[in-house]
Amino acid sequence: MIKRVFKDREFLVVLTLFTLLRVIAVSFMGLMPQDAYYTYYSDNLALSYFDHPPMIAYMIKLFILILGKSVLTLHISDFIMTSFTLLFLYLFIKPFLTNETIKRALILLITAPFITILSINSTPDVPLLFFWSLTLLLAFNAVKGGKWYCWFAAGLVAGLAFVSKYTGIFLPAGVTIFLLLSKDHRSKLFSLNFLLFVLAFLIATLPVVLWNVDNEFISFRYQAAERATQMSSFSFNPLHFPGYFASQLLLALPLFFLSIFASGYLLVKRYIKGERIEDYLLFAASFALPMLFLFTGISFIYWVKINWIMPLYLSSAVMVALYLKSNSLLRWQTGFSVVFHIALIAELIWMPVKVNSDDTWWGWERLAQKVESLNERNNQDFIFSDNSYKVSAVLNFYMADHIYAGNVIGKSAFQFALDDNDLSGLNGKDAIYVTTDRFRRKRLKEGTVEQILKPYFLSVTIMDSLILKDDKGEEQRRFYFYDCQSYKAYMQK
Repeated sequence: MIKRVFKDREFLVVLTLFTLLRVIAVSFMGLMPQDAYYTYYSDNLALSYFDHPPMIAYMIKLFILILGKSVLTLHISDFIMTSFTLLFLYLFIKPFLTNETIKRALILLITAPFITILSINSTPDVPLLFFWSLTLLLAFNAVKGGKWYCWFAAGLVAGLAFVSKYTGIFLPAGVTIFLLLSKDHRSKLFSLNFLLFVLAFLIATLPVVLWNVDNEFISFRYQAAERATQMSSFSFNPLHFPGYFASQLLLALPLFFLSIFASGYLLVKRYIKGERIEDYLLFAASFALPMLFLFTGISFIYWVKINWIMPLYLSSAVMVALYLKSNSLLRWQTGFSVVFHIALIAELIWMPVKVNSDDTWWGWERLAQKVESLNERNNQDFIFSDNSYKVSAVLNFYMADHIYAGNVIGKSAFQFALDDNDLSGLNGKDAIYVTTDRFRRKRLKEGTVEQILKPYFLSVTIMDSLILKDDKGEEQRRFYFYDCQSYKAYMQK
């Protein structure tokens, strides 16, 4: 039976309005470098990749097979997957919350900017939250008396969350924490059903583990070991925590984010006092509070990226919806979110605020057209860039030719370095080097472009530039192109 929340006029207005706003955002959103990079994944399917597990590649590949390869296809896939994330969350909370509390929890999520980010930008967080919300639904049903196959299904889906992003490891941790904390369910830790849950998780994650074994654990080392080494220095940075806190206030909006701390504090206090806590509330908290406390603590010594704690907001919505006793503040926050989303759409369409970063949706297609024109005119043997993965990934998205990355000149190249690990076939060949003005200026401390490239080529000369202006005639982006003659492949090693 469908709860009466979907007959609530206020809820339907909020749901319809924010769905419309996100559809508009999807329609006008251009290609982000992340979109292009993970599409490159999907063009080269594997069991895993240098910096992430493979689910985002499989997701993109599926939608491209159905809808064709385009920027719009990517964002439609994001929108659909995120819509199912919210649906699974609703199915999770429907059996145990009242209509009013369900309404509150869903509005907290529907109006949150992080849901919009997930709906318009292809990243591993999109399938991660999809499988995260599905795991919450399946795992809670399993704990509350489900058959063995319910436990197995929950473990399998939790494993698929891990195959989406390594943050998925917090899902089996959350189930374990709940069972440890719950007197009524603690015995299930030693049951065959829990063993099946763990076994299913391991089965789902096995391909990623095997890929890492074959590749010297390069992905695990990149995501875990190297960052752990950086954190171990315990170098306090006064800007890290304020940056983390402010970014989350924007991502979830202040009422939602701050109320997680307030409701979490009261919940921990109740548990310490020995008060009985409802199973569903303790279950939700087990997937939210450990992540919140861990990453908040880490933020004092390390830069916690804005998307790292996104999953905890799903079950946190239960805690906050129960904590808030009225909808008055939520209505104010909803109004603010409407204004925020209108401003976001205006930025996507007209870009009144200049984006001083290469992490932008604007101008990439014109760059690809320029590079194709230069290559047709000069007939170079290969094209490369070394702006992390960004320029190489975008050009690979728009162009038929394979575009190389920074490992051509001994720089970091992420997945490109694994795919193009033998560059001997390029020895003696001529290239076009593409860079952005921002990256060119950033690298000046290492030297000019000519100085950086000269050890790897017989000669390096600038061949052209591209200036992109907005409708007002103001410069927004600038690119440079260099003619690089006779590549010395042996220097790359």
